[in-house]
Amino acid sequence: MPTQSRFTGITQQVKVPDIEAGRDFYARLFGRNPDVEPHEDFKEWELVPTSWLQLAEGTPEPAGRLHLGVQDLASERVRVQRELGITCSQIERIPGLAAWFNFEDPWGNRLGFFQDLAIDGEPFLPGGRVHDAFSEILGEKE
Repeated sequence: MPTQSRFTGITQQVKVPDIEAGRDFYARLFGRNPDVEPHEDFKEWELVPTSWLQLAEGTPEPAGRLHLGVQDLASERVRVQRELGITCSQIERIPGLAAWFNFEDPWGNRLGFFQDLAIDGEPFLPGGRVHDAFSEILGEKE
């Protein structure tokens, strides 16, 4: 098994039909202007070292969900709703692992924020299946 990953970074591209409106939304979401604007229809933010969000002009292609890690999940949820006028899901949580909420940008791109609960020292007991944890959160019974 290699001791070092062969990967050196990650990018996620989201498309919006109006690049200036998209630039404004994401600048407000991230609290700053793009780090790189190499073309009129392409903007980039380095979210953490070697991890980039690329904003391109085009037809949105919502797939998967981009979750961004934060230190204070509840505050971010309030900020996204108040400052951006975006409806967010309730905060969901797997004790000792993670908490998160989801939302969509104005063009339907699927986004969310998460908080790592393991660093808060909450105990996590592995086992079962992924669906088991989500069933408890969603109130489902098998």
